[in-house]
Amino acid sequence: MSRWVQRCLSVIGLGVGAILAVKTKSRLLWVSDIPAPPDLCETLGDDWELTPYHDAEPLGPQLVDMTLVVVYSSGDPESQHQFCRVVNALARASAVGVFIVPEDLLPVWTDLCRKHGQFLCVSEDTSPQELAAKLSAAAAVQPIVRDLKSELSAKSQNGASRDRVSDQIDEEMRLAAKLQRDFLPRTMPQVGPTRTSVFYRPVSYLSGDIYDVSRLDETHLGFFIADAVGHGLPAALFTMFIKRVFQTKRIFEHSYEIVPPDVSLAELNEDICQQDLSSCEFCTAAYCVLDTEDLSLVYARAGHPEPVLIRSDGQVQLLAAEGGLLGIFPEEKYQLERIQLASGDRLLLYTDGAEQILWGKDRPDPSALEEVFRPWSGIPRDQVLEKLADRIKADGDRRHEDDITVLIVDVE
Repeated sequence: MSRWVQRCLSVIGLGVGAILAVKTKSRLLWVSDIPAPPDLCETLGDDWELTPYHDAEPLGPQLVDMTLVVVYSSGDPESQHQFCRVVNALARASAVGVFIVPEDLLPVWTDLCRKHGQFLCVSEDTSPQELAAKLSAAAAVQPIVRDLKSELSAKSQNGASRDRVSDQIDEEMRLAAKLQRDFLPRTMPQVGPTRTSVFYRPVSYLSGDIYDVSRLDETHLGFFIADAVGHGLPAALFTMFIKRVFQTKRIFEHSYEIVPPDVSLAELNEDICQQDLSSCEFCTAAYCVLDTEDLSLVYARAGHPEPVLIRSDGQVQLLAAEGGLLGIFPEEKYQLERIQLASGDRLLLYTDGAEQILWGKDRPDPSALEEVFRPWSGIPRDQVLEKLADRIKADGDRRHEDDITVLIVDVE
């Protein structure tokens, strides 16, 4: 019997009563758009300290000293986006994640949670008493996760050859980062009246973000951005796979066809699902195609933050389109939307790591969008890049836990 199994059995064998007998309360972070159900709070009792998640603050610091993180997900794209954020943050924490999802989505999410090991999935139809029992069982496993991560951290800091190994790993990561950047556009294509810039700030050498701006023909320009769940080398390799298989155009013997954004995302989703990857197996993405002659824009979204359109007169619009995460449901459909652009408009595509520097602490209410994004309108793109860098510097790099990418598309 492995040491891991022995430790699991020894801790779980203590039983729920032993867990609740500890004087220190077990801490639980509730992550959802709705408050925790009162009957759940009553069932947990005084032995648990329940804390609501503050969307205005980075998630990482809120996980400190947490035993469990409970996420209620309705399964819609916004909930899936929240799921990605929690998965990323838990990779650096010792808390155990418990995801509450609709019954019809339970098999898929259970399979995803099983692959990661640090997560548990339960149905939203589960009774409060049964849920409380599952939470107590998850709390029993959490010390194992904490101790193993501490052991791994200690081992990485000890040993006679630590410096040599560290230098070797550091060099390999630098080379891998260089390879990843080779997959990004070296220059931004300018077609017609469009001009493009990008702000790209990985949280470490390697990034889970990827973007592309491609000239599809003489009059069409494609803008793509994606955010892989996870960090480090696995996420970086996944982004390179995405870049490799993403289809924007089909070439025939004497002609070609520009693939619509909804079809491109659907085909990418199929490719990811067929790989049956064991980690970093899903991501969010948004893809737009602009006709630079008539300035018509078609776009689709896969669980990704809505692109922001800032009109020349200061009006702001979020480009929403239905579509779930890539790599979960093999036959997922993505909604194609159309909108008319005009001279002086600015389009922002970004990953969720950029949300805080774009609009500050609080996600803006739709009625306040114009006030929040007015500072990003009517100024040169290089000044926008400077403002983004200044906001990161003002916040302190340590507050930003995720890769940051902002793609700026101007119609001059």
